Amino acid sequence: MSQYSVPPPSYGAGATPKPGPSARDESREPLLGSSSHSGGGIFDQPEAGDVPDDFKYGTTVSESSPEIRNAFVRKVYSILLCQILATVIVGGFLSQSTSAVTWVQSHIWSFYVPLFGTLVNLGLLYWKRHSHPWNFVLLSTFTLMEAFTLGIVVAFYDNIIVLQALLITLGVFIGLTIFTFQSKYDFEGMGPFLFGALLALCMTGFVQLFIPFGKTMDLIYAIGGCLIFSGYIVYDTYIINARLSPDEFIMGAISLYLE
Repeated sequence: MSQYSVPPPSYGAGATPKPGPSARDESREPLLGSSSHSGGGIFDQPEAGDVPDDFKYGTTVSESSPEIRNAFVRKVYSILLCQILATVIVGGFLSQSTSAVTWVQSHIWSFYVPLFGTLVNLGLLYWKRHSHPWNFVLLSTFTLMEAFTLGIVVAFYDNIIVLQALLITLGVFIGLTIFTFQSKYDFEGMGPFLFGALLALCMTGFVQLFIPFGKTMDLIYAIGGCLIFSGYIVYDTYIINARLSPDEFIMGAISLYLE
């Protein structure tokens, strides 16, 4: 005998929901969102061809999306342009100021302090390259010290020679940079050869301080220096694109500025 004294309610036809516009068929609805959405899917779906920002950034610049690479290049060359402009203004003013050059000659420490200070500043800049605003502060002090030493050095050369060197350097730099960005070659293997050539160039310059060479050797030395640093422009441009991450634009600008 059943222990329930009251029978269960009837599930007749009158209790069955009638199909209509208000009836819901959950098997046909998306897991998230609403079926009334025009796409019939999840809310906030990306448009056709749109990629979430997290997927646009790669480990290196070359592995990132084109818009990230273009933004990186714009940042690097904007910073580099400001550095070159500051160097030209400060260095040009010092080189034309007889009193400033005379004061530095009588206080020789004022030349060597910023000369070696740039090395310390460069190490601090590498350490704080991701710390804003310290990275830009150290970048500015590095550029000013470089401009100071360069202005004192070029004061002992004719202005026409300095202007010719500036224009030639600018043209070579722009041409080699465009070539590297458009080229499909792998320039990473140039590193050891460039380092060996740079070491030989430095040793030659050191010997020349004590045993002066003739004009022919000076010309060969100058041509060798141009070729070596032209190779470094190509090499560093390739390394910036292949090794640096998209947020290390300051290190990219420093690498090109030092060339």
